[in-house]
Amino acid sequence: MKNLLFLFLALLTITTTVYASFPVTENLTEQSSDVENNNDFNTTNHNNVNDIDWGLFVVCFLLGPLGIHRFMIGDITGGILMLITFGGCGIWALIDLINIAMGNMSR
Repeated sequence: MKNLLFLFLALLTITTTVYASFPVTENLTEQSSDVENNNDFNTTNHNNVNDIDWGLFVVCFLLGPLGIHRFMIGDITGGILMLITFGGCGIWALIDLINIAMGNMSR
């Protein structure tokens, strides 16, 4: 039993470390100029419900830990990693579900 618990914790640690070690590719100078230009709340762009890929959302909700939604968007490497780690023990699948709901992921 202790060996299973140790393997589970080791897998959880490795998957979260690998997920957190991906480089951030945001350009901070563009963000600061966007903030200066959009002082009025009415001019900011908010994601509509129409921007959400509902088919991808349902697949991620039902089969998220298996990574099927990653295969659907063409991310084969991410899909295989999610399949092997069971969606990072559900954490990676939950993050993807939130990203899909916000309109950041689509086919």
